[in-house]
Amino acid sequence: MDHKSTGNIILVTEDSLQSSLLKDVLETKLSINVILITPEKLSNPPILPDNLSTIIFDYSVLNDDVFSRYMSFKASSFKDTIEVLINCDKAISTEELFVWHTLAGIFYISDDIDVLQVGIGRILQGDMWFSREFSQQYIAHLRRYSRPVHKNAPAVLTKREQQIMNFLSMGASNQQIAEQLFVSENTVKTHLHNIFKKIDVKNRVQALIWVKENISDLSIAT
Repeated sequence: MDHKSTGNIILVTEDSLQSSLLKDVLETKLSINVILITPEKLSNPPILPDNLSTIIFDYSVLNDDVFSRYMSFKASSFKDTIEVLINCDKAISTEELFVWHTLAGIFYISDDIDVLQVGIGRILQGDMWFSREFSQQYIAHLRRYSRPVHKNAPAVLTKREQQIMNFLSMGASNQQIAEQLFVSENTVKTHLHNIFKKIDVKNRVQALIWVKENISDLSIAT
């Protein structure tokens, strides 16, 4: 799988004491390199490494101008890079979040720095971090408005791979899937790596879109 606990991630936010603290905590606890980019620098960003796994975006800095610059920035080199939103308002509508096409996690203003560290750590390991309800709505939306990820004939998934994708479609984490199937979390990660390679996708969201497009009945007995 592409997501690892080490690597480079971008944090789009204002340069403040709070953002510096978050950067330090993530780098120390997760052994990653966090590159902070202010909204003003999205139009002319610094030279960035190729192996960026994740973009963390501070929703509190969002306005129309920032969003336009961010989308141009992402489309230029990071179209498939997964996104994580932080500092979202609890009252945010699901529809507002549908424009983030590679979204893998949502954190709210009420989430403290420990929650951010744990959640972002899980995302970097390949999990998603949002409610099952939102997961289902988001995947359904992507299915309606995205082209199929895989244009060739559907790859044949084994029964165990279909079981794992079934749990994935319900928003289950790697740990939860492992518990349901009585296997180790590393075994689940290996299966996911093989699934992603087989169907030519890069992350969980793309995998779920592929399944919705290519497999009509995902309900597999466990």
